[in-house]
Amino acid sequence: MRGPAIIAEKNAANVVGPGWFATVTALDHLVMNRTEARPAQRTIGTQADPVMLEVFNNPFRSIAEQMGLRLQNTAFSVNIKERLDFSCVLFNAGGNLIANAPDIPVHLGSMGESIKTIIRENAGVMRPGDVYMLNDPYHGGTHLPDVTVITPAFDASGSEILFYVGSRGHHADIGGITPGSMPPDSTVVEEEGVLINNFQLVKGGRFLEQETVALLSSGRYPARNISQNLADLQAQVAANQKGVDELLKMVDHFGLDVVCAYLGYVQDNAEEAVRRVSTALKDCSHDYRLDNGAVIRVAIWVNHAERTADIDFTGNLAATVEQLQCAKRGLHGRGAVCVPHPGRR
Repeated sequence: MRGPAIIAEKNAANVVGPGWFATVTALDHLVMNRTEARPAQRTIGTQADPVMLEVFNNPFRSIAEQMGLRLQNTAFSVNIKERLDFSCVLFNAGGNLIANAPDIPVHLGSMGESIKTIIRENAGVMRPGDVYMLNDPYHGGTHLPDVTVITPAFDASGSEILFYVGSRGHHADIGGITPGSMPPDSTVVEEEGVLINNFQLVKGGRFLEQETVALLSSGRYPARNISQNLADLQAQVAANQKGVDELLKMVDHFGLDVVCAYLGYVQDNAEEAVRRVSTALKDCSHDYRLDNGAVIRVAIWVNHAERTADIDFTGNLAATVEQLQCAKRGLHGRGAVCVPHPGRR
């Protein structure tokens, strides 16, 4: 019997699809054979499609979440394993954010600068199996206990970097003048712990344990529990590798051109969403007094036509009010006069 057809039995029903042929053998067995080749299916193109945009957006976020699960399950310290003080992020080859898990906002907002530091300082020398780390607040770090581990994801030939993945975890101690590495009375950054910038943690797949121990033992105030640091760093390396593996699976499944195209579409969609929200904002200013008497002042003025917002942290509230008035006329406040805004045409 040639499909399409349905063969009904007492306790079952068998569907013979198009391009299939069903035969009943002498033993009363039903055998189905394909007689026509499977029709070619249209592959996903590189043109933006709203449905496929959502299809791609979810896997990107899911990969970041899977990285977090591996980090949580393999970490040693309470800070990362139980307190979940970590963040996992995916970046494109330029070091720009693709997706992140719903982790710690202060981690996520600055990690891009850490990635770009690693890209800049290691241009042309990174190889498959290399992993880097830093915690330097002057290069995208937050406070020193937050150590960022960064892994480049190469193509199958190992010649081109396609993505970067990063994980930032709060280590229980990284040295400093007090246990926990968060002294309230430090006056220089070294008193918070060991300062790390562009340190190669893994080279060609080999974890540089001795070099890492030497780094964490250095400085005036070295780390107090280096074995715990090493365990958490190895967990971060493992989490990053999960991200690399899953991204490369996407490339194998969809093709590099399609994945790269939708990386851009996801970012474009995020930008558009933020610009739409900005149209609902209004000009405002606010000041907040800290317990040591210092005052933080900030002002925001919104250009609804361009769907942009400028944030002023100069701390001069009087000048800020004047800037707000100038901004409404498309100008920029400088002293007592309004001049063309440097950021606007």
